[in-house]
Amino acid sequence: MDLLSLGRSGVLAFQRALNATGDNVANADTPGFVRRRAVLATQPAGRGGPLELAPTAAGVRFDTLARDVDALKANAARVASGDQARFAARLDWLQRLEGLGASAEVEARVGAFFNAATDLAAAPTNGATRILFLAAADDAAAAFAGHGEALAALDGDVRSAAALSARTVNDLAAALVRVNEQLRRGTEGDAAAAGVLDNRDRLLAQLAGEVRISVSEGPRGVVEVKLGSGPAAVQLVPQAGNSSRIGVAPDGQTVLLNPEFAASPLRLPASGRLAGLLEASADIARARTALDNSAIGFAALVNDWHARGVDGDGAPGQALFATIGVATTVGKANAGRAPVDVVLADGAVPDVSGYRLIAEGTGFTLARGDGSASVTGAGPLLLDGLTVSIGGGWVAGDQWTLAPLDGARGLSLRPLQPSEVAAAGRWQIDAPPGNASKGLPTIIDDATALALPGGDVTPPPWQITVIAGGLAEIYSGGTLIDTVPADGSLIEGPGVRFTIPADSAEGDVFRITPTPAGSQDNVQALALGRLRLQPGPNGTLEAELAADAAGIGARVADTRRLEAAAAALKEDTARANDAVSGVDLEYEAAELTRLQAAYRANAQVIGVARDLFDQILGLTR
Repeated sequence: MDLLSLGRSGVLAFQRALNATGDNVANADTPGFVRRRAVLATQPAGRGGPLELAPTAAGVRFDTLARDVDALKANAARVASGDQARFAARLDWLQRLEGLGASAEVEARVGAFFNAATDLAAAPTNGATRILFLAAADDAAAAFAGHGEALAALDGDVRSAAALSARTVNDLAAALVRVNEQLRRGTEGDAAAAGVLDNRDRLLAQLAGEVRISVSEGPRGVVEVKLGSGPAAVQLVPQAGNSSRIGVAPDGQTVLLNPEFAASPLRLPASGRLAGLLEASADIARARTALDNSAIGFAALVNDWHARGVDGDGAPGQALFATIGVATTVGKANAGRAPVDVVLADGAVPDVSGYRLIAEGTGFTLARGDGSASVTGAGPLLLDGLTVSIGGGWVAGDQWTLAPLDGARGLSLRPLQPSEVAAAGRWQIDAPPGNASKGLPTIIDDATALALPGGDVTPPPWQITVIAGGLAEIYSGGTLIDTVPADGSLIEGPGVRFTIPADSAEGDVFRITPTPAGSQDNVQALALGRLRLQPGPNGTLEAELAADAAGIGARVADTRRLEAAAAALKEDTARANDAVSGVDLEYEAAELTRLQAAYRANAQVIGVARDLFDQILGLTR
């Protein structure tokens, strides 16, 4: 009977071991599968009954089904995977940002605008040249606005991706809570428990791909998961109880802990896809700010330049660019498909609170966002310089939101005629050839200047005659209106400031007159060429745009290098982890051979015991 017991225990134990090895072979290509190993132990000895000898024969038994896991290598693989996911996510969105900048060609179109100004200076009264100048201005404004819209859309997309990543973290954390519950209720060391542990490790690997985590394993494989490591790490998944939740703040760059309740900012470790998305969101926000600043600076520079000139009709130049626009957003719950056309009157400034357009039973209501004013009718609706026209296909209850735009998105060319291009200077200055002075007076517009030193407020045209004593007399229509210094000092006049050359001699005569309509003067067009080279805080406007693009390119190159290094490390740590937890088919084949031999040997023991038993029974016949 001892022989039968020994053989039976061996057959059963090695059968379980063969099953474990067979599972390894069958799941060799299953992602996340960890190699199983049957652990055998000595079976308790016999009790010395009537048909058993004293407790000498023990046999073997199946003790537990072990998983070949190295916790340190598994953690290293998770960390490396999270680092690679961070750089891969950041690289993806930075490449999109770089591609948008390359396709927008803002720098090239701004350069084409300044080139058109050079052509305008060569033929200031030519109608075709003026038309081309306005077309180049429209193209530059459209480049800023189009790139601003593209960056705004990209910003919205990366924020959506970050919010989705945060939801993925919450879903994985909730799944780990359920796995912990299964492990607490299950039987430790059997095939079902091994499958649950495999699922746990898969969830941990996916979670580490989204955020940096630290894992503490308790009894039966139950885990506690924290965001980050060290004493400041925040618990995400407890060993018992519900998981915490995270979310992304509206700025797209801050993670909140428990956003639905007492939301608090959370410092996210620099690892995982979510961290890469937040970094990309910050880069995109910086690019938007830089583009807006460039657009505002460009519009201010050109508008100021244009206002200092005189157009073809002899009128003072107007602002060339409008800097405010309106964006229309269709309500998500709209049942209709009516098109809405919004026109902002030239020079109108929309209310900062925006507007809401609501379709009602018989018409529409257009109201300011703060409710301070509204209009109702069948359309078109007019409010604050906005003209809103609604096409067919609307359904009562449909809503639209109208929001003011500024920065790059709000830039557009004002509706100017070619004759309204101010290519000429505001003032014509000349002198007879017999003057002793080699120079001419200078004059600039200055709204803060009120009157001549003597208090006269008569604007040019003036005739300036230099007299003895370093003085000059100013005449308007033949009437002396003031006497001023002729020493090159800056002199205040009504709406202007001017100088008289210091080398002027008695008898020198100068004339300052407003530029007439149709003048061939190109002073203002030439001045735009000089403004092109005017350095700002970060160089010229074109240099600033080029530097912004180069900065993004450098960021892409740096992230690509880091991603390649992280990918190599991820591969190395995964290979090291697989060497422990993965299935080697050659090793499993050898193990099958060994276990089959042991199984047959135990079966032979049973056969020997059966033969002996038969012989003993035969002796009694």
